[in-house]
Amino acid sequence: MDSAARAKIVEVYRRFLKRHGPTVRAVDWVSEEVQRLRFQALEEVGSWDGVSVADIGCGLGDLFGFLVDRGHAVRYTGYDITPEMVEAAKARYPDPAARFEVRDILDDDDAGALSPPFDYVVASGTFNIRTEGHDDFLRRMLAAMYRGCRRAVAFNVLKPVPPSHPDHEFNKLFYGDFYYDIPADELVGFCRTLSSRVVLHRDDLTTDSTVFVYKE
Repeated sequence: MDSAARAKIVEVYRRFLKRHGPTVRAVDWVSEEVQRLRFQALEEVGSWDGVSVADIGCGLGDLFGFLVDRGHAVRYTGYDITPEMVEAAKARYPDPAARFEVRDILDDDDAGALSPPFDYVVASGTFNIRTEGHDDFLRRMLAAMYRGCRRAVAFNVLKPVPPSHPDHEFNKLFYGDFYYDIPADELVGFCRTLSSRVVLHRDDLTTDSTVFVYKE
């Protein structure tokens, strides 16, 4: 990620955290229920007990809390580029099974940013804020995540709001190019350049595509 794109994302989430405190609103979800539904979709990638997981763009680390509440014993590492988020996550989850680090996995990707690899590499909401060259950024991130996993990558990305949808004009007027979205077929097509084992999860999230990319 270039410096301008990183600075934009860090500033957005610093502002959210300052305004809303360490809540789901700080990571730009409208409610805890909305966040939970996305975590439930990601959970279906496979078995979680005893696995290692890297959460890219971890925010407040709530995926760790979700997995623990679901009874999964995981070794969790959360990476985020916003220092204030990482500090808030450490305070929120002072559990020896979780660690949090300020890190952009693309910075040292050529040297193997996720080494040794994790069983699962996940990202929830990480790609929602649009930056310059976002298509290339998304593809580079997914490729790095795939190289760093043993079992699978699991992530979500916003889908375009169709013109027939009642919220289409509202989103266009109030959000413009603030949020990034991509058609599901285009997203899956790229993921199939990484692995032939790609699953587009069928769930109730009409605004998101949840995708699993399994290691070959």
